[in-house]
Amino acid sequence: MKTTVNKPSLISAAYSVRDYYVSINDVYLHVFGKHLMLHYPYYMEDFESLEKRQENLTDYCLSHVDGMADKSVLEVGCGNGTQSLYIAGTRFPLKITGIDLNPDNISIALQNKNGQTNVDFNVDDAQKLETISDNSIDLLICIESAFHYPNKELFLRQVSRVLKPSGKFVIADIVNISPNRKYLSKGWKNKMAFNHWMESEYLKSFSGSGLKIGYRENITSHIIHGYQGSSKWVRRENFRSWIIYLGYRLYAIVHTGYNTNMLKKRENYILFVGSLS
Repeated sequence: MKTTVNKPSLISAAYSVRDYYVSINDVYLHVFGKHLMLHYPYYMEDFESLEKRQENLTDYCLSHVDGMADKSVLEVGCGNGTQSLYIAGTRFPLKITGIDLNPDNISIALQNKNGQTNVDFNVDDAQKLETISDNSIDLLICIESAFHYPNKELFLRQVSRVLKPSGKFVIADIVNISPNRKYLSKGWKNKMAFNHWMESEYLKSFSGSGLKIGYRENITSHIIHGYQGSSKWVRRENFRSWIIYLGYRLYAIVHTGYNTNMLKKRENYILFVGSLS
């Protein structure tokens, strides 16, 4: 399916977290004809599409919790809503609510909702969750979003507040390997909202926030392997000219190369599953 959209500004996307998500949403819409999830791919089999490997990550994270048929689910950092809609269509929760700080993402999510009555989206801050009541959530999901939060201790306190006594949480986050990680500059780090913790910081703060870890796993190798075959994801027939096609191929190569290089040298991808203490 071919879709005509404004070409994203790759320069501005490299220096603004909001422009980055505008850019990546536009890239997916142009290359694939629809919005995809906004997280990394997870390898299960050879020759999978990017969309399938993104679904793999969601499925793997959720495989560590019970069914959702009668559950109230909250996705914190829902991005463009594609993951919440996927969960609604495959896990059939009683209700799933997605919240995101970026109004551009929530606008896309509401447009793609298509009248589904068990799905809702709101602009909200993960560190406040002002739209979510106390003790109202059976399962809280936060996949590849928390590294943007400047104060994750506040976020974890909100997780503790909104979960029901029997509630569970699934948090998958990109963490720093070293406490001395260097960025291009402090200003660039702040513009891109990079606020990575180390795994040890998470473990300390879970306990301090009244949360208990039941399972944790380093899934970095599966994420790196998830980019296998990525050169075939951008297909020539989806573009009206070779120049546009080559531009998006270059974008994909740079984007993939950066992500995999960081995961090999400076970052780990950690899955945490837990409940109230």
